[in-house]
Amino acid sequence: MTWRSPLALVRDALRGQRAREKDLRNLASNLPYEGLERAKQPNCYFPGNAIKTTKYTLLLFIPMNLFEQFHRLANIYFVGLAILNFVPVVSAFQPEVALIPICVVLSLTALKDASEDFRRYQSDRKLNNTPCLIYSRKEQQFIKRHWKDVRVGDFVKVVCNEIVPADLLLLHTSDPSGVCHIETSNLDGEINLKQRKMMSGDPEFEPESFNSAVVCEKPNNNLNHFKCYVEKPNKEKVGAGIESLLLRGCTVRNTDHAVGFVVYAGHETKAMLNNKGPRYKRSKLERKLNTDVIFCVILLFTMCLIGALGHFLWLQALPGVPPYLVPDGNGHLDSPSLSGFYMFFTMIILLQILIPISLYVSIELVKIGQIFFITNDIDLHDEGTDSRVQCKALNITEDLGQIEYIFSDKTGTLTENKMVFRRCSIMGTEYAHKENAVVIPDRTLLQQISRAESSSSSRNIDPHLDFFLGLAICNTVVVSVATAQRQRVSAPFTATKNRTISEDSVEEEDHVKPPVKIEGSGETNKLHTCSLHAPSQCDKSAMTPDNLSYEAESPDEAALVYAAKAYGFTLLARTPDSVTVRLPSGEDLVFQVLDTLTFDYNRKRMSVLVRHPITKEYVLYTKGADHAIMELLATPYAGIGKQKNIAADTQYHLDGYAKEGLRTLCFTKKVVSDKAYESWSVNRQRALAAIDNREELVMDTAVQLETDLSLLGATGIEDRLQESVPETIMALREAGIQVWVLTGDKTETAVNIGYACRLLEEEDLVINMTESSGGFTCELSPSNLNEVRRFSEDPRNVDTTQNISLVIDGHTLTLALSSDLQKRFVDLAKRCRTVLCCRVTPLQKSRVVTVVREKLNVMTLAVGDGANDVSMIQAADVGIGISGQEGMQAVMASDFAISRFKHLKKLLLVHGHWCYTRLASMIIYFFYKNVAYVNLLFWHQFLCGFSGTAMIDYWLMIFFNLFFTSVPPIMFGIMDKDVSAEMLLGVPELYRTGQGTGEYTFKTFWISMLDAFYQSLVCFFIPYLAYQDSDIDVFTFGTPLNTISFFTILLHLSIEIKAWTVVHWVIMLGSVALYFIVTLAYSAICVTCNPPSNPYWILQRQMADPMFYLLCIITTVVALLPRYMFHVLRNSIAPSPLVKARHLDRLDPSTRDQCMKMWRSFRGIAQVKPSRLSTPPSPTLETPVDIHPHSPTTFDIMWDERHH
Repeated sequence: MTWRSPLALVRDALRGQRAREKDLRNLASNLPYEGLERAKQPNCYFPGNAIKTTKYTLLLFIPMNLFEQFHRLANIYFVGLAILNFVPVVSAFQPEVALIPICVVLSLTALKDASEDFRRYQSDRKLNNTPCLIYSRKEQQFIKRHWKDVRVGDFVKVVCNEIVPADLLLLHTSDPSGVCHIETSNLDGEINLKQRKMMSGDPEFEPESFNSAVVCEKPNNNLNHFKCYVEKPNKEKVGAGIESLLLRGCTVRNTDHAVGFVVYAGHETKAMLNNKGPRYKRSKLERKLNTDVIFCVILLFTMCLIGALGHFLWLQALPGVPPYLVPDGNGHLDSPSLSGFYMFFTMIILLQILIPISLYVSIELVKIGQIFFITNDIDLHDEGTDSRVQCKALNITEDLGQIEYIFSDKTGTLTENKMVFRRCSIMGTEYAHKENAVVIPDRTLLQQISRAESSSSSRNIDPHLDFFLGLAICNTVVVSVATAQRQRVSAPFTATKNRTISEDSVEEEDHVKPPVKIEGSGETNKLHTCSLHAPSQCDKSAMTPDNLSYEAESPDEAALVYAAKAYGFTLLARTPDSVTVRLPSGEDLVFQVLDTLTFDYNRKRMSVLVRHPITKEYVLYTKGADHAIMELLATPYAGIGKQKNIAADTQYHLDGYAKEGLRTLCFTKKVVSDKAYESWSVNRQRALAAIDNREELVMDTAVQLETDLSLLGATGIEDRLQESVPETIMALREAGIQVWVLTGDKTETAVNIGYACRLLEEEDLVINMTESSGGFTCELSPSNLNEVRRFSEDPRNVDTTQNISLVIDGHTLTLALSSDLQKRFVDLAKRCRTVLCCRVTPLQKSRVVTVVREKLNVMTLAVGDGANDVSMIQAADVGIGISGQEGMQAVMASDFAISRFKHLKKLLLVHGHWCYTRLASMIIYFFYKNVAYVNLLFWHQFLCGFSGTAMIDYWLMIFFNLFFTSVPPIMFGIMDKDVSAEMLLGVPELYRTGQGTGEYTFKTFWISMLDAFYQSLVCFFIPYLAYQDSDIDVFTFGTPLNTISFFTILLHLSIEIKAWTVVHWVIMLGSVALYFIVTLAYSAICVTCNPPSNPYWILQRQMADPMFYLLCIITTVVALLPRYMFHVLRNSIAPSPLVKARHLDRLDPSTRDQCMKMWRSFRGIAQVKPSRLSTPPSPTLETPVDIHPHSPTTFDIMWDERHH
């Protein structure tokens, strides 16, 4: 390695910075420069592939960790006091001893951080040394290297079942069709196969012959978008997108090998840019805690001012100079005012433990314990997926007990997201299917298809055939058969259980065979499937409908393909360039795929442009939401519409499907002329090769083609409710939680689901604010809002459930969230029991959550299962992801992850309540404990001239907080149960105690502070009066005070503990034993540990004196009597719901259950009625609801005449 001047290094660093910050990167192959030093290579400014996720290095661990810990103001405060104690004029204790508490806290935190960082180091080393294949020009072949050796511009070969080491532009694949199948479960949790196609080029690819320049965008974390083009030597540009990019962390499946060009490496790969580590949020309780710490600081400064002023007045009152005031070497004594100033800082050092130094560490330990109990709750384990609840945000467990609003997705969250084909409408004629897990074809429709196939004249233009061809073709389903090995290798990523759509979705009449799982040795799990790239790939005999398996990106697509297959239109194979469909007659049609216009949330549709193998026509099949398709219709199909209004009939059927809760889609066909296709193709290629505004240009080309469509028909797919959803929603509502549903489905579909899951009740007034209903601003008029307010404030409606619900669609919601109407909308929505938002986009979901959270200042929770729920989940105070059928993106973005919606009930009502009450009680107890103990030193100052001396040995003061009284409150915060889980689930109303201000309020904090002052007065002055006029020394007086305070503080905690277990007894008795063992040993051994004091044999002499025991008993009883009496009187005269629940907990189970039912019935809570999704309730919402007051004092709402 040659020496380089510092100036050259700085110049190269600046050049590298500029190269990395450019919007476009020009990359070249490294092969011509192989063997040269890195600085002379074309891609030298881009980082290598080695990753480092550790925060520290061995040499800089101590300074960096201390710097990080000093971000906590409490640590700076205690270090500052320890340093201040080294100043002789203000020191209160032996300076070295004063460092011990903060050093212990900093050391424990540093050990925890070092352990976590070492695990990260081991993971990094394992990952960086993973083997891979890199092409070497010198060796003329791919050679075995490690991931850390990969550089931008290298050619990397990835074989089947291997993990991609960097972001690769796919240039070659072993598949003749130019496709490579990958599994992205390590990135987004989706286990279905995805196709990636190679850049157009020579099938016999040779890395050394690649002399093109690769121009790509600078790195970003968007996993679904990539802008790039390859510029050949002749200046021809070939565009590429995400469909040609193999992402780091993906696994190659069903492809022998693939070769790619490295465009991003190391920390610039999309996987690493998405690796944000554990989420950190500050809980509401933590924010309140910081406020109370400030109050404690103010209290500390007040006490220190009193001490400084008292010392000044005491010196002023002295007639002369007492002998114990020793002058300095010059015989000079400080003035009373200066001594009082110094005493202020001495008092801060003496009373410093008023600020609880170990509170933050204790809170972290308590939350770790709480998370342990949550994740190991057997009731939150789902046997079907073998998954349990995951806690990703470690700092907000207590927020689960304060939720006031829940925002839920519908599909996959409230429903199963397992689709069953139930209805279809073709050319205005409806065909129903029985409610069965197996798709049983309709006989009439089968006969119609048979007649169309037998008729040579109508075979190529029959709408029934085109409809089912559209079902089979217009999708992105990957086809596989059970012939080849699909093997999972042990990877340094998150493992995901392997499933395919065929295992989880509905099977048809001819029973599609699911892939066969074979248990392998060690960590290897094998699944036998292979991809059907083309009919020639596999044996013709293997390509039978019985052994086909479909892997779809959404369950909807799989259900439609299976439905087409049930009618004989079997999807046999799919490649980027072709799709093969077998007709009912057994004939195979191979359609040339010219382009796929993928689905997006703006267009709400997808299209596939193919060339018909028989007619040679360019045919565009499109499917999408009815409101997005109907406005694009032109001429009826082949003139058939002249006989009847197909669109109107189809819309009528769609409305019926939606009212049954079915998911609806429309299917269309368009024949594109040769001239129109050629013109459009040029624009399409130009858009695909663009870098700037590529997404907009690509979408514009799709919109340009998707016009003048001919309607074929529509489908209705059933998505059934998950188990126990109605019961869960009713329990959450009883708990005082408002439940909103935000969905992209049609209004009618969402409303039907709302009735089925008891979100809406039959007697509810449903305010319909949809685009079709009109009169939006009228609904938000001041007069109507006043009527709603009057109803909620009517004394006759106190303690009753408001029966107002709001239904609003996406278009209207955009208006409602505008600045001039936002306040009115929120005012109306907060008075509604339920709000149902339909046809909303992911951005609107996030916006609704943000507006409600900020305007109403409430605790919000968002729950969803898909990528479209991520923004909503991240906008809420608590985000919960459901690991369902739509991948794991919602789970990866969430704070907590569950597998079923019903688990939300116990997670919030039980664990949320416990976590909040435990932590709130523990924090209040911590403040009480420190104030009660430190006030003993404060009261002593009134008797020693405010001189800053202590009557308790400083080592024992340190041990008191670090060892003697530290474990019981932590145990209290982890294990205490104020009410049993059965009671919390049986009476959800108990959850309300944590909402709003909850139990940890300004009032409860200061009551505890006053109680601490009272107890410290009793613990100090009763022994003082008992020993008055005696000749005992200061430590002999202080030792009983220390012991009395210890018993008082522990017994105070005993009063607060609601559920005693063996662990409680062991820890409490162990703390008592530890106190006496350590104190007796210290008194016996440590004679000059804290000179000039001498604590030798003090406790031993005290324990031989009956006065010691009498003082301990009498003082402790007097100190705790007011608190005990307060608990007795409050629980007897005005018991809270929690106290009543604890009384019921002591009854036998049968009696307790009966009492719980009586309690709920007394509160007017209706029992949850069984409800079926397919049975619509009597009210319908085809006509908007108006509000008409009958009198100024009553709120009577008349329903408009309903139409069916």
